[in-house]
Amino acid sequence: MKMNNSRFKIIGIYILVVLLCIVVTILDHRSFYNKVTIIDDKEEVVKKINMSIPTKITISNERWGEYVFENENSIKKIWNLINEITKDASYNKDYINKGNEVKITGNVYYLNGTKDSFEISNVLSLNNKIYNDSYKLPLINSLKNNLLGYLYSPFNIVKFMSSNSRMTISDAHNSIKKLNDSHKETIKNTMSNSVKLENDEEIMALTTDKKEALAHIKIYIDDNDTNLKIKSYNVVNIDVYDNDFFVVQYMGDENGRHIYMRGKLKDVCEKIVKE
Repeated sequence: MKMNNSRFKIIGIYILVVLLCIVVTILDHRSFYNKVTIIDDKEEVVKKINMSIPTKITISNERWGEYVFENENSIKKIWNLINEITKDASYNKDYINKGNEVKITGNVYYLNGTKDSFEISNVLSLNNKIYNDSYKLPLINSLKNNLLGYLYSPFNIVKFMSSNSRMTISDAHNSIKKLNDSHKETIKNTMSNSVKLENDEEIMALTTDKKEALAHIKIYIDDNDTNLKIKSYNVVNIDVYDNDFFVVQYMGDENGRHIYMRGKLKDVCEKIVKE
């Protein structure tokens, strides 16, 4: 009889343990199910995804005009840099930029129709919040130079050669000649058909010889603008070399950035100088 009682006790304990396991499993399942339903708000998820997907970036500069990014890889690269600068960084709204650096303004457009506005010089302003932590400056400069690289294009350089611009050419002996409208048009056509060099190895091969420039062209972008406080902001310099190679530099760029190009500008310059 005692053995039967012990057997029933063991069976009862076993059944109780099984029931407890079933109850705990049900409670865990309900808890997990509730968590899933909380985050399974499709509209909210789609909204957050759309807000984080940039579809277009536009940039502009008062001198260099505009550029529109619609290539996915280029957009991602720029957007990632902006995020890296603003991540874990302090910001303020009262910062006053007293420098004379080249400024680029822009907008980031997202899939859901919203946009972020930014401006970059020696600091980054995003939606009126200024980011200028010293340890972020290399990233800020990298973003700025990246954007300038797109603005410094043959198309935008050609736009400087307008009726308001004054242009001169000098040869290797520093003999200076003012260019007329016909000269401007010839140079514009040549520049339009020129190619900007992006390959570092090719640029290195062309610049290591350190040959003297055969001609220098200066573009004074707006000769009627008497309000310019910094005259270098109004000047573009073009050094023309052998091998269909020339270098463009906007003198208002405090970093002294050069644009390396290939085109038949040497032949044009030689004809103009001999006239």
